[in-house]
Amino acid sequence: MNIIITGPNGYIARNIISKIKTKNQIILLNHKKPKFNSLKEFKTIKFDLNKNLIPKVKCDILIHVAAITPQEKHTYSEYDRINFKSLKTIIKNIKIKKRLIFFSTTDVYKNQKKNINLKENLKINIKKISSYAKSKYNCEKFLKKLDKKKYCFEKIIFRLPGIIGGNNHKNFISNLVDNILLNKKLSYFGMENFFNNIYHIDSLTKVIKRISNKGINKNYEIINIGSNNPIKIKQVVHYLGGKIIKNTVNSSFLKKNMFTINVNKLNNYYKIKYSTKYFLKKYLKEKQIKK
Repeated sequence: MNIIITGPNGYIARNIISKIKTKNQIILLNHKKPKFNSLKEFKTIKFDLNKNLIPKVKCDILIHVAAITPQEKHTYSEYDRINFKSLKTIIKNIKIKKRLIFFSTTDVYKNQKKNINLKENLKINIKKISSYAKSKYNCEKFLKKLDKKKYCFEKIIFRLPGIIGGNNHKNFISNLVDNILLNKKLSYFGMENFFNNIYHIDSLTKVIKRISNKGINKNYEIINIGSNNPIKIKQVVHYLGGKIIKNTVNSSFLKKNMFTINVNKLNNYYKIKYSTKYFLKKYLKEKQIKK
């Protein structure tokens, strides 16, 4: 089976490659040379919109990971060009036989009217989300509107939460654990809000491997990625060994920004269920060992 993976130098893509490489022929699509020795054994095809380097290739599966994220500051036009317009160009030039796996974000749920147990069919008010989330949501809508006869491959969209694991990008949990291990004073808001917007990279790669091989038998599907059994923010902090000093933000702000996601669909496709506490315990242990 032939698999093309975009953005191989990124954290998530590297971990996916390490899990699926044994049984598949992997081709890396990237605008830069591989930065890591583990990637140099694979064939790399140059893709660069700025230089009009757009290869026309075929694959059984395309795993599209490449994107710019909020870890660094970007303008709306940059998100639109790199995240959205590049996807349109890739779909136009790469012939996909079986399925596309595309990574979106649970950030599309921020600032919506509801804040508990958010399902994939929730109507998103695009005016209230960030430029990053908007670029990903536009990608989702573009894939949904593709002609089913011309683009008959499965289109599988994963809305990703904060991904934790060794050397992960900074997010709420990683920052929290770093502060606790450094014995810093903590001041977090929303103590009574529930939280399950988290997944470990090891478990994510297992989900990707499973669905890459078996598919979902649907033309288009959005799947929330997140943990089971949400717990309160104050429980998260206490479980990790920290103490909350004060509540700093008013309740109206909390209602708009704190949310939990419904993962029933994920549980249907991937039967192994991971609790929020399980991921916290696993990540804290990793960080303590590293320290």
